[in-house]
Amino acid sequence: MSGCRARSDYTVVLVTHNMQQAARVSDFTAFMYLGELVEFDRTNKMFTAPQDGRTQDYITGRFG
Repeated sequence: MSGCRARSDYTVVLVTHNMQQAARVSDFTAFMYLGELVEFDRTNKMFTAPQDGRTQDYITGRFG
């Protein structure tokens, strides 16, 4: 595989309000609110056990 780079050699930043899309395509997720980084973690952890109530509310559709 000369000339090919491993997947781990790349970072792609995707900005979305679609939580299903974020969960499907990302290894890590950041939640921002009013320009503030509220939470950043592995996507599976963020969606199953968010550490901040604002993240929980957004993921579950209580606001946003």
